[in-house]
Amino acid sequence: MQQLNLRGLAFICVRESLDACIRSSPGLRKLFQGIFIANDGFSQKTAEEVLVRGEADAIAFGRPFIANPDLVCRFALGAQLNVPDPKTFYAALRDVGYTDYPTLRTIGG
Repeated sequence: MQQLNLRGLAFICVRESLDACIRSSPGLRKLFQGIFIANDGFSQKTAEEVLVRGEADAIAFGRPFIANPDLVCRFALGAQLNVPDPKTFYAALRDVGYTDYPTLRTIGG
């Protein structure tokens, strides 16, 4: 982290599971002087907890955003999330996957 600080990076995004027995992200956050983005397996609740504890400046959501193009709205409303289908994440172009998950608007929510 000290070397990264010397290079003036605007941010780093660290992928570390919250289930890890020993997490290095909280310690890394204390050392890095730029924006620290955490990623991997966060729910709305766990993301908010990490932010409140100061372990990250922001949380990146990958799979939840794929399945919920309106994720921010769903979080704000406490709405149920669509379940991601990993079989369609990196499939050849077709009618299922990235573009066909329902939004709250399309399901009348």
